[in-house]
Amino acid sequence: MDNEKDLASPNYGSAVSGVVGSVVMANAARTGPTWLRYFLYACIAITLLLTGVGIIGKVGSIGSIPACDAQTTRDTLSDLNKQNKFNATKYNFIKQVSASDSETICTANLALSGGGTVEYDYRIFKEGSAVKVLIKEIRR
Repeated sequence: MDNEKDLASPNYGSAVSGVVGSVVMANAARTGPTWLRYFLYACIAITLLLTGVGIIGKVGSIGSIPACDAQTTRDTLSDLNKQNKFNATKYNFIKQVSASDSETICTANLALSGGGTVEYDYRIFKEGSAVKVLIKEIRR
């Protein structure tokens, strides 16, 4: 069974919704009273600023090793859990065991839907320009 997978891509959905929301507010600002127009322009500026900061943060983290419990790590582990046919309901815990510039070793404990748990060690590491997640040892 292949327990290695490239790290999931960051989710840019919030950035898209921030831009779309700004466009909708801009259209609404054109037809409203002056006070509403200024208020909506201030909201647009704040939304675009926060959206830009979010995009910069996500783009800046590309190629770096994420934390054990980062969303991209969890998304990748979810795919590997499905491959291993773990019908998990939640993570009981995720903890970092060790870390260096080139890899992070973590342990995760999953609650299974039929009862019981499964625990495994996984490694987040760079291979060439890709960041990968590898489940090393599984304990039931």
